[in-house]
Amino acid sequence: MATIDQILKSLDRLPAIPVAVTQLITRLCAPEDDPAKESLAQIVGRDSALTADVLRAANSAALGFKMPANTINEAVSRVGENQLLKMALAHASHSTLGGAVEEYGLDEGEAWLGALAGAFAAEEVAKLTRAADPNIAFTAGLLRDIGKLAMGMVVPPYELIGLLSTDSEDDVITREQKAFGFDHAQVGAALGRSWGLPEDLMHSIRFHHAPPEDEDWAAPIHDVVHCGDHLALLLGYGVGLDGLNYTLHAKAADKLELTRPMLEEVLFSVRLRMEEFVASKTAPPQA
Repeated sequence: MATIDQILKSLDRLPAIPVAVTQLITRLCAPEDDPAKESLAQIVGRDSALTADVLRAANSAALGFKMPANTINEAVSRVGENQLLKMALAHASHSTLGGAVEEYGLDEGEAWLGALAGAFAAEEVAKLTRAADPNIAFTAGLLRDIGKLAMGMVVPPYELIGLLSTDSEDDVITREQKAFGFDHAQVGAALGRSWGLPEDLMHSIRFHHAPPEDEDWAAPIHDVVHCGDHLALLLGYGVGLDGLNYTLHAKAADKLELTRPMLEEVLFSVRLRMEEFVASKTAPPQA
């Protein structure tokens, strides 16, 4: 039987990822003392549309600045490079994740909102538990469902729609495995490999529905991204045809020592951040 990598290589086309996204991912996940890393201004400055998006976000009313920032460097001095990097990555990823994913019942923009909510949730969980680098958690959360972009190319779309529209107690991963012998998390990891994503991100994509218990594979980042995925779905982001038929793996939450008050804190924070971010993307900059 052909592997997922072999199947993807046989396709005439694959979902593309903008150069700016790969550069921002590399920058966000790079060690702080890496002398080769580019500045945010260098990366964003190559793309005028992205520059405009990031400045609009940095000047949004939600951030409370009276005078607008006119350059990326000014925005960095106000917001902080780390936060602005995440804004830039979220905006840049819209071109890849912003379209409809009809096979999964996601209208235009819904996959991107689900990705963003999962990114915020994973980042918040990482901060609260100190179990993983929040930057890597954010990036992995943002990209966790990229396999859905390619599943309709790997199997006939009508088969996916029929599979997910049928009443079943199984979650989407189990259904896909039973029907096709693989699932969108595996496809996503292979797609990430074709994009040249770092290994930590590929593994987090592969295991975002079911963190592995095998000690050779298990890592806290998998539990963080899994919990972030579940919390985003609870908030109603990126639900689609497969609905809320998901289970938060108790072992993942236990390993992270996530309590109910902590989960509620993450949910509140993600809801607030989503509202602020969407407002920053649609509202004009402050005068």
